[in-house]
Amino acid sequence: MLRSSQLQHGPATKHKAYPHAAGRQARAGFRHLPARLGVAVRSSVDPDELHEAKLGPNVVAGIREVKEKLTWSPATVIRNEAINLNGTHRLLHLSVSDQVDMLYGRKIQAVPDTARWLESFTVPGQFVGVRPPKQDETNGLADNQPLYTIACSPYESRRDSAYLGGSIIEVVVDKHNGGDQSTLADMAPGATVEVSQVVGRGFASLFNSYSGLPSSLEEQRNILAIAVGLRGIAAIRAVLSWAPVQAHATSRKVSCFYVTKSPSSAAFLAEWDQWREAGINFHPLYTESMLKGSAQDGEDAGNSSSGSSSSAAGDTAVTAADIMGLLDQGLFLHEHGIESVLGGRASDATVLLAGLRGDIASTVAKELTFKGVAWERLLFCDYF
Repeated sequence: MLRSSQLQHGPATKHKAYPHAAGRQARAGFRHLPARLGVAVRSSVDPDELHEAKLGPNVVAGIREVKEKLTWSPATVIRNEAINLNGTHRLLHLSVSDQVDMLYGRKIQAVPDTARWLESFTVPGQFVGVRPPKQDETNGLADNQPLYTIACSPYESRRDSAYLGGSIIEVVVDKHNGGDQSTLADMAPGATVEVSQVVGRGFASLFNSYSGLPSSLEEQRNILAIAVGLRGIAAIRAVLSWAPVQAHATSRKVSCFYVTKSPSSAAFLAEWDQWREAGINFHPLYTESMLKGSAQDGEDAGNSSSGSSSSAAGDTAVTAADIMGLLDQGLFLHEHGIESVLGGRASDATVLLAGLRGDIASTVAKELTFKGVAWERLLFCDYF
């Protein structure tokens, strides 16, 4: 299991790593980005090197160690349902075997001697590995094997698992992603899979080990969530459905901007009104409108989006410039300024970012800090 000390500083080393040192390492990754928003960034940097520039070598070493030592448990598919109108995005309800050791005595019978699998799932934004059962695979995570954000809140998992012999979680898969995801998306109830232990600290700062979602709730800060694509909304859904966040929304402003391709590909459409009724300001942003604009602009639009294409919003034709253009309109060009979006001073707000590719996340983070958001109040969960 990934301990907070491992995620912040990585495994123990001879030299002590301080939060401000990690901050300098992360800022180094922002210096080479274009200052103007809306410019697509083409990067030939190796993904591992990009992670090291953002997180620091100690944190990366800790993540690699966790991936190599992941343990797996058997699980059963309870339900497989579509979460968008065209049915390409699937929500898998999984029951993970707890395998709890029990103690038996003369006076007390069946007392748990080990923790349930679910006990490691404590905050939104944590991850698990999911794979079809394969005889030749053991512990650890293959290089091409993704981790999936747990798409439900810890409260919902504990509620659904209270009287069962397994731990209930939900993960989202894309039917058109190929590989294991396509296999998982086609699984019917009763099928068996393997689920790894829970990893990650949820939404946390890269620069301050204390700063995270729980501390932001305790300090009564306004919260802005930015979700891009299926991976992003899966993580943010766990946040918006979490009881402490919904209670927080009754006294502080909680907003979410969700970047997706179109209404037909948008995930969890039926839950948007539930979040709004809970007091959360939910705003979808569709890249489809950007693509139509690009088609009208012709060759000039093609030249302006010459960066590498992104599948973050669910379409390989969508570029980093398209996504940044939408976020630019929704956040930074608001007629009353970004403080009206945040609900107060930018320096007092917390911003959650999920599903943003490295170059886009860096550009958005740079612009947010330029507008006054504190570096330590930018919370990420996509370490994996």
